[in-house]
Amino acid sequence: MNFFSNVFANLFRFDGLILIVAAANLVVVYPMLRKISKKLNQTLNPTVSRPIEDLIKALQPSAVEKLDLQVIMKQKEKENQLFQIYISITSIFPLLGILGTVIALLSVGDFSANLINLNFGKALTSTFWGLIWAIFFKSLEGFFASTIQQNEENIKLLLHRIDQYAYDKVGGNDEKAVDY
Repeated sequence: MNFFSNVFANLFRFDGLILIVAAANLVVVYPMLRKISKKLNQTLNPTVSRPIEDLIKALQPSAVEKLDLQVIMKQKEKENQLFQIYISITSIFPLLGILGTVIALLSVGDFSANLINLNFGKALTSTFWGLIWAIFFKSLEGFFASTIQQNEENIKLLLHRIDQYAYDKVGGNDEKAVDY
């Protein structure tokens, strides 16, 4: 019971900052990253498997189903930015926890054994919250990392196919480009 009372007693101190940062990561950054990754993945997956002639036609200005590489690259850039923000926020949770612990211990003032024993449990709650949120967000990161990596590979494949097609056409090789 003492553990839970210490944890909840410090929610309105430094632990509250950790919870606010966690809420921002969960409510703001996570949904934005999820949305942009999913949208980019839905754009890229059917695109890279298209025959190259259909792909090139979709790049033409008169195409009914327009494929805009600039939009795709902007989405990828936005995805990378959000992922870096997400990773940065996730990595600071243990540091915030340790900082909260140090702040709580420094505020003791008198370093007698009785005061340290009384305040040590309260001081460790910041470390507790920092580690809990770091573990939680790190586990969610695994889901994003695979989608982001797949999006990156699909963009590289798409650009490689377009470059190969352009090289074959410009280079005088009238053979059809190889579909990868």
